Amino acid sequence: MGKKIFFFDLDETLLTTDKKLSPKTYEALKVWDSKGNIIAINSGRPMASVIATIKEHRLDDFNTYAIAFDGAQVKDLHTGQDIIKKTVSLSDCAIAAKILKENHTHIHAYSDDSILSCADDEEIHFYTRTVKLPFRVLSDFPEGIEYPPCKLLGVRIAETETLPLLGDKVYEACDGRVTCLMSNPHLLEIFPSSAGKGTALKELAATLGVDIKDTFAAGDAPNDISMLEEAGCGIAMINGDPEVKKAADMITEYDNNHDGLADIIIANA
Repeated sequence: MGKKIFFFDLDETLLTTDKKLSPKTYEALKVWDSKGNIIAINSGRPMASVIATIKEHRLDDFNTYAIAFDGAQVKDLHTGQDIIKKTVSLSDCAIAAKILKENHTHIHAYSDDSILSCADDEEIHFYTRTVKLPFRVLSDFPEGIEYPPCKLLGVRIAETETLPLLGDKVYEACDGRVTCLMSNPHLLEIFPSSAGKGTALKELAATLGVDIKDTFAAGDAPNDISMLEEAGCGIAMINGDPEVKKAADMITEYDNNHDGLADIIIANA
């Protein structure tokens, strides 16, 4: 039997709500790895945060690949080289920034090791509590972004119901060159239309010579739907969004705070 790959979202999926990896789930991953299988962390977080989280929870003890920015960047942790890197053009950054700023919505981009923020505001501090990366303010955002970023992020703490509508406006203004998806009620992900978690799943599986039928993917949020649909087996967390559950082949019995994935990982190793 050939190798298998399990693609995991991080927040509210593999990790508990307080951003921990439970001992039972870690032991399940150890079993998965012992069978010669592959782990791929497939997150909307920036790459620096994904790698830091992998190291924090000792996932680099295993055969693990890092996917960040909603599939726009895929890194081989063994060599440190990018397998895939896709970016949002600076002109599309300007279009998105204009729409979000006109609608009083925080927006930021990313460099390799930090966040490039439109302001030192409540939203950037809300976001950095999760990703634990430093930020730098660009007073005339997006002026000052030196290289096209893999992703932009719109953030609202209050009045979040209109955030998806702003995503629709950005998508239309950029003529479909970007995809705009919610990863939770506060975060609007803006990334290249050629990317996406599902596309990254297909491309990494092909690169590693793994048949799609031997891929598994677990997630909880709308930006996870594409990878659940592309995987041989798509798994929605019981604590996940209703639309994610509709797209899945199966739903976990337990949530992310009660080892919802542990038994599934072992059963399919």
